[in-house]
Amino acid sequence: MNKLKTIIMFFLLHLASIFAIFPERMMSSAPRGHWMAVLLLFLAELLALWFYLKALSYFPERSIVEVCRAAVGSWGTRLIILPFLCFLIIELVLLTYYESIEIKTVLLQKTPISATSALFVAICLYAAWKGLTVMIRASIGWFLLCMPFFIFSMLISIKNFEFRYIFPMWDSGMHFLFHPDFYVGTVIFAGYLFLGMTTSHFRIGFGLASAAIGLVFLCALASVYIPLLIFGQETAVHMEYPMLMASDTVDLEWVVFDWLPNFYVVSSSALGVLKVSVLLWMFVAILTQLFMPKVNSRWILVIICASLYISCQWMPNEDTLNKYLYLNSYFCLYATIVFPVLVYLMALWRRKKVTV
Repeated sequence: MNKLKTIIMFFLLHLASIFAIFPERMMSSAPRGHWMAVLLLFLAELLALWFYLKALSYFPERSIVEVCRAAVGSWGTRLIILPFLCFLIIELVLLTYYESIEIKTVLLQKTPISATSALFVAICLYAAWKGLTVMIRASIGWFLLCMPFFIFSMLISIKNFEFRYIFPMWDSGMHFLFHPDFYVGTVIFAGYLFLGMTTSHFRIGFGLASAAIGLVFLCALASVYIPLLIFGQETAVHMEYPMLMASDTVDLEWVVFDWLPNFYVVSSSALGVLKVSVLLWMFVAILTQLFMPKVNSRWILVIICASLYISCQWMPNEDTLNKYLYLNSYFCLYATIVFPVLVYLMALWRRKKVTV
């Protein structure tokens, strides 16, 4: 049962990034053949995930921090994990600001960003305070309540599709590889990083994780092609919230859900709360284990959340958000691709050393 709950959390953490920034980044980076860019990203994640889970399988009772510490010592671990921490803190600020702006834009137009971000951070603080076990249980409730709505909104939008917008379907030059927005999309990989901070009975095998990645891949394709097939590449590429705008084209006056964007924002914000809470929990756990072992973890959490709120107030506009997204893509590539390979190599070396 624990593994079922964990795989649902794994799935939802990926969706949090997909419904936040993924569609616009893929459409911006790939003017044609969007499926190629999405497929390449997910193949890269499968490879990185294999390294990550393989390393953890060598030492099932240890976290990634303990594996690294056993291999290269405390100072070596701090050096290796520092870019990982940079990714976590920048991602926390950017995702919190993005979700707060989305809530303000759609639901609370007259409410200042300081109020929406305060509410968002407070909920995330409470969730991270309760711990990972409670967050995994809460993900079950979110999945049962909100996932049917996402599926429903995707399926009902088919009636607005213009299938001619799907062409051209092939990009022979793979031009998206040279666009920075493509690498911003790697933030979806962060959905598997929490597995390295859990105990063995919460971990999932590569086969089960691959099946979940397959479902996430379908959702990612849908998030790109739904606005693309409704508005076309030339229009959709300029949209800040393409999935939100796509849901607004559906006329549902015959049911109680007469305006889908409201429910879309509420559901996607709940996903954002889940992801920010998990990243907060990870950040505090790493700081407690490596940098501040004598400080109470809850005090660290409170200080980080206060800093997170203040950082959101310093963000002047969404253009600045985009600049930090490009900066964070470098740390993201390290945290989600380079770091798992390093953990695997250290686990392999440590295992051979122990068996000799």
